[in-house]
Amino acid sequence: MAYIETKTVGGREYMYLRHSVRLPGGRIVHKNVRYLGPVKPVYKRKRKRRDNSRIFVRKLTDDEKHVLEKGKSSPAAFTRDRARIILFSSERLSCLSIAGKLNCDVRKVRKTIKEFNERGIACLERGKAKGAEPKFTREQRAKMLEIASTDPVKLGQHYTTWSLRKLKRYFEGEEVVESISTASIRTILKTEGMNWRKSKRFQYSNDPEFAKKNFESTG
Repeated sequence: MAYIETKTVGGREYMYLRHSVRLPGGRIVHKNVRYLGPVKPVYKRKRKRRDNSRIFVRKLTDDEKHVLEKGKSSPAAFTRDRARIILFSSERLSCLSIAGKLNCDVRKVRKTIKEFNERGIACLERGKAKGAEPKFTREQRAKMLEIASTDPVKLGQHYTTWSLRKLKRYFEGEEVVESISTASIRTILKTEGMNWRKSKRFQYSNDPEFAKKNFESTG
């Protein structure tokens, strides 16, 4: 025998389908209990999806119309496309329609309209990309140049010739920088006007007049 049983849980009623079997002797055993759901189901309302295709540009001024009409013929594709999008939108064309006319992505149309409403005509100019932040500070670069121009012996080194690898080892060992490549060292020296060949040598002589003669010979 099958029947529906109702239970109240947390103030709400739920239905269960039960199968009962009468055994010899009169004892009833319940088998195959199946959940059927709430007696009064609550259906959640679906939120209406926001339709971004129905956004439009604000009302244009005469000066803005003049700039936009001129922008339609701009040699820069970025400016030309944006001017057309804004003018089409001012005619109350949807984003989907504008994207179809210009054969572009609808996201590009929406972005252009939003930027125009926020920034005005300035949105016709492409913003400059932010350059990468310098890896080394001005003080670090100055210190590296000072070391590369100094006699290694005066800095407590046992050699008289700087090489890029020796500079790297010295910069990192003295904690001028945490880490640096030989290619970066070469670039820094070249950028600051130091012509770095394979190595920079410092010559010595027992002659007391060596420094003066060396200066005159190289001057």
